[in-house]
Amino acid sequence: MRCPSPRVRPAGFTLVELAVALAIAALLTVLLFTLLPLGNKVLDAERQQQELAQAEQALLGYMRSMGQLPSADGDGNGRGTGAAEGWLPVADLGLPARMRIHYQVQPRLAQAPANAFDPLLPEGDPLAVTGSRNGLDLCMQLLLEQRSAAPLAGLGMPVAYYLGHSGMAGHGRAEADAQWKPAAQAMPGTPADTGLATVAAGPGELASRLACTDRLARTQGSAQAAQSAWSALELTRFNFEFREFDIHIAETTRDQAGVGLALAVYAMAEAITNEAIAITLLASGWPPDGLTLSAGAKQLAKSVVSIVKAAKSLASAVETFKEAEDGVEDARTRRDQVRNFMNRVDTLYQDARDTTLTLDRAGLNP
Repeated sequence: MRCPSPRVRPAGFTLVELAVALAIAALLTVLLFTLLPLGNKVLDAERQQQELAQAEQALLGYMRSMGQLPSADGDGNGRGTGAAEGWLPVADLGLPARMRIHYQVQPRLAQAPANAFDPLLPEGDPLAVTGSRNGLDLCMQLLLEQRSAAPLAGLGMPVAYYLGHSGMAGHGRAEADAQWKPAAQAMPGTPADTGLATVAAGPGELASRLACTDRLARTQGSAQAAQSAWSALELTRFNFEFREFDIHIAETTRDQAGVGLALAVYAMAEAITNEAIAITLLASGWPPDGLTLSAGAKQLAKSVVSIVKAAKSLASAVETFKEAEDGVEDARTRRDQVRNFMNRVDTLYQDARDTTLTLDRAGLNP
């Protein structure tokens, strides 16, 4: 018995399969042409945001090293020309020349800051000299700009700098210029139909990014510590001078006690001499003579009394002189204690002063 041969399927697509494939291809083509521009737009927006973030970091680095914001590039060569609006000076900032970013800057911040900040150190110390112009002056200028609330041209609000991406890369400056409206920019976060990314920083925000408040507070706090130490040092110096005068008084008292001691010794010697004279008078009246004996006895009695008084005076003078010498030593000890304390206070002051000067001269550098 013969088995029937299997039915052979013809090669190729059926009409149904071909229709399904064509429908899928058409759908994919529609999706591709629909999503491709959207993807390019997303990629372009991401590129713009990345370049603006890179530009802001370059601006922060420029401010830390130069103590000011760069001026705008007015002719497109990448260098600042002193203008307040134009292109971002990519060459001055070390950025790629292909970056085309519109740039506006507060004119006062694009100039070298005046000596706006000096820590208050004691005027009596010739070594406490500040006056260096650096990033701390920029910090103070930023805080003053924030307080004045002066608006940036075309923005109507206080802004330190404004960056608007042109959407271009490399060349195409003329087309980018046509889209730029310096008098009516769109602030970041506001609705705009240009599709171009923008960023801006106010003076207060910029000061916060540069840690200006912390740097100014640490510098001025160190200066206040130096002022306090200086006041304590001045009082200690006065106390030291007073202790020097106290030593002089103690030495004078000791010298006077020495004179009193010498007088007491002289009085004792005089009393002994008088006693010797009285004894001589008694001895010269032999054989005994009533008148001579009476005079000698009286003289002897006076001499004994004088010796007793002289002995008491001498003992008192010795004690007074010893107290005076102790007073001199005590005064010198107190003077030395005050000197040691003064040296410690002077060290504290010098440390605070040197720290203040170091912070002030460092500016925005670490």
